[in-house]
Amino acid sequence: MPSQATNYFYTLVAMAAIAFMVTNAFDAHVLRLRVASEQEELRSLLVVVATEATELAALTEASGSTVKVCLRLPQMVGNKQYWIRLVSDSSGSWVEGGFGDPWSGRLDLTVDLPFNVSATGTYKGGYGTASLNCTDQGSGPMLTLGRWEVG
Repeated sequence: MPSQATNYFYTLVAMAAIAFMVTNAFDAHVLRLRVASEQEELRSLLVVVATEATELAALTEASGSTVKVCLRLPQMVGNKQYWIRLVSDSSGSWVEGGFGDPWSGRLDLTVDLPFNVSATGTYKGGYGTASLNCTDQGSGPMLTLGRWEVG
């Protein structure tokens, strides 16, 4: 007949294994929620930049003037460094963004800009205030994203 202490020991080992599995399941779920919320926050930042860029392009087209605005963007999204870039090619213009280094980071999200707009520039989160500059190039507005420079 087995001793009572051995039964208690096996019960404690089984409870510890189950507790470990439940804890890992909760940790994985929390990590998925954190990643999803960081992605959503980055998407909202891209929409803010795209909306501001569209407004500036419309204003520049209507008035023919050069417009520069300061964008107050957060230093980090969650605990991650992020970047936002304006890109143009023959198919159109868009705002793209991701986490990590802008030149080697994986592209995470994009938001389209109006068709007749040319766009360039990169802003890396946490390095000063972002600026968005729009000038009339004759063939359409030219948007430039960068750091706010005083002067």
